[in-house]
Amino acid sequence: MSKPVALAFAAALTIPYAAPVAAETAPTSDERVVEEVFVIGKRRAYQGNFDSLEKPSADQTIAEDLLREAGAINLNDALDLSASVARQNNFGGLWNAFSVRGFAGDINLPSGFLVNGFNAGRGFAGPRDLAGIESVEVLKGPRSALFGRGEPGGTVNLVTKRPQFERTGNLRATYGRWDQMRFEGDVQTTAGTNDELGLRMVGFYEDAESFRDTVETERLGLYPSITWDVSDATSVTYELEFTEQEIPFDRGVAYSEDFGFTPRETFVGEPGDGPIETEVLGHQLEAQHNFSDNWSLLAGLGYRDTSFEGNASETNFGGRQTYFLDGRTLSRFFRYRNFESDYLVARIEVAGEFNTGSLRHRLLVGGDYDRFELDWFILRYRPGWFPGTTDINTLDPAEYLF
Repeated sequence: MSKPVALAFAAALTIPYAAPVAAETAPTSDERVVEEVFVIGKRRAYQGNFDSLEKPSADQTIAEDLLREAGAINLNDALDLSASVARQNNFGGLWNAFSVRGFAGDINLPSGFLVNGFNAGRGFAGPRDLAGIESVEVLKGPRSALFGRGEPGGTVNLVTKRPQFERTGNLRATYGRWDQMRFEGDVQTTAGTNDELGLRMVGFYEDAESFRDTVETERLGLYPSITWDVSDATSVTYELEFTEQEIPFDRGVAYSEDFGFTPRETFVGEPGDGPIETEVLGHQLEAQHNFSDNWSLLAGLGYRDTSFEGNASETNFGGRQTYFLDGRTLSRFFRYRNFESDYLVARIEVAGEFNTGSLRHRLLVGGDYDRFELDWFILRYRPGWFPGTTDINTLDPAEYLF
């Protein structure tokens, strides 16, 4: 997919909070003016109460403003802003694949990443969109072990957009090269007798063609969330993730041993196979209770269901590839994939601090439980080394496509 290079328009709609207005009178000398300040904050999960300079690790936070300025719309775009992260084989654009400090993990699976501290990279759910993401954290080195599953080089944590107990909203639309159209919306409000409920809805829709002939993608995502301030010391947050994507299987173009390449716009797959369809439905429930100013309990439960299904015509491997013989006939085979996964994560932690004499101690103790189930079904038709009905002439691909 390409980044948009031309912005047709961007519109923002703000819904202000309506409140009665009364004329202000100047206070007399005997009156004391007391300013009322409301502080709303939540402690970050599984991070501990430490400042950045106090951590023996090199972490990086890519904020929403920087993501917007860079035109980043998916996780791969965001990670390009980190010098410690490099792109890897993303299986024809069907998932996120990256390495942190040179460690890439299993190249046959999507790279693992976290969402609010919960493992979310497992399963085949398509590339992650940034519409519902507030910031991207790159946790470098062994600190990723605090979250369980992670590579030695580090891990990536996505912080989602949650209710801020405001009444506001915005709508954004972009148009770019290859007829890329994208719409994003973000609306939030409050409810309840004392506005103890915060509601937020984030969503996006994208439809785009590509520099590759016949390749077109369509994506849809919804990310509602609700926060309930039960009391001054207790809060509960629920988030839902729903995403549908249609992505053709595009592994690039063919080349010969003398580095003769086919045109970059040539699609060597089969348009008649249709796109790969991915879907994800995820839930996160998190509760926080502050026993005092120094001690707190944080518990969370996450469940994610993903599916990945579709057909693809792929190029044969070297031993059966006729392209290396005549430089024009590309031998292909047909494959059908159907992957489904369920992922359950439960986490709990206690964090606090205490003093012994002049020494200050900050403690973080927690544990997690993971259950991951992956079912996959694959069918394949593969002809012999001789030319077959699945072959394609790279010099005239239109003759073979349907």
